[in-house]
Amino acid sequence: MALPRRSLVGWGRLILPPVLLAFLGWHFYWSFKSLEHHDAGALVASVPAWSWIACAALYLAGILASAAYWRMLLSASGTPVHPLPAARAFLVSQMGKYAPGKGLALLIRAGMVRDRQVPMTIGLATGMIEVLWTMAVGSLLALVVALLLEWAGGFAVSTDPWLVPKLLALVVITMVPAWPSWSIRLARASARRLGFDAGDTPFQLGAGQMASGALVLVLGWVMLSLSLVTLVEGIAPGSAWKLSLPALAWVPLANVGGFVASTPGGLGVREYVLQQALLPELGPERALLAALLLRIVWTVAEVSSALVMWFMWNEKAPITARGT
Repeated sequence: MALPRRSLVGWGRLILPPVLLAFLGWHFYWSFKSLEHHDAGALVASVPAWSWIACAALYLAGILASAAYWRMLLSASGTPVHPLPAARAFLVSQMGKYAPGKGLALLIRAGMVRDRQVPMTIGLATGMIEVLWTMAVGSLLALVVALLLEWAGGFAVSTDPWLVPKLLALVVITMVPAWPSWSIRLARASARRLGFDAGDTPFQLGAGQMASGALVLVLGWVMLSLSLVTLVEGIAPGSAWKLSLPALAWVPLANVGGFVASTPGGLGVREYVLQQALLPELGPERALLAALLLRIVWTVAEVSSALVMWFMWNEKAPITARGT
């Protein structure tokens, strides 16, 4: 039987994630070996409770900014959704990003607002725009911060001489496909492939409507960056707050890099970028612990909020059904 033909991009998406995970697994294996002679457990236990709580709370605030932008897009497309159901759909759908590819999270999100009179195609299209626009704003924010720090001669964001071209490439990669005309075509094709009615309702979002939520997304990235800063302050008291501005470049770069690399949930890529960024200030052991603990705190916060929202959703569904 002949193998299905794949484009160069298709083969890249198939091969790159496992190759990256293998490399990162090797990297973190040797990084962990360096911790064998240090009391990492005592360091983790010394992190105060306020640091864990603030880190988790700021993370949830950061991702809910993206949920707010998605709701703005739904309203602009003529299918407004109440804030609570929109937040539930967004938070529960985050579990889908740990599956290979990026489609499952969008399908879960769009499926959970179908009973709110949101067509599957519109749910998918606005979800795609939100994800790509969030990544594009993050890339642009990281680029601006990197250029400002370089111009001011302040804290070095990275020793990589190709950092600015890479950030420019990330902006283009994420922003161009986010344009509504591209997103709606992809969403309708996905809906047909899944057996849903793709519909032909006009879908037009002007540049002003899309850009109006950019400040909300910037605020979200600020919250995510402060989440890292509060955790680092708990690990290395007195050394974190001077990292606040560089973190506005590191955190978006790490998250967008993980998104583009297409590893499940950005696994490995995000930790590698953050570890390398924190290395000069914290040293190898604390930099590694900070990157790994951030992953743990963010995942626990994400899973916990998704479970709470899922059970709330199941409780509310019968009430909604009776009211319709």
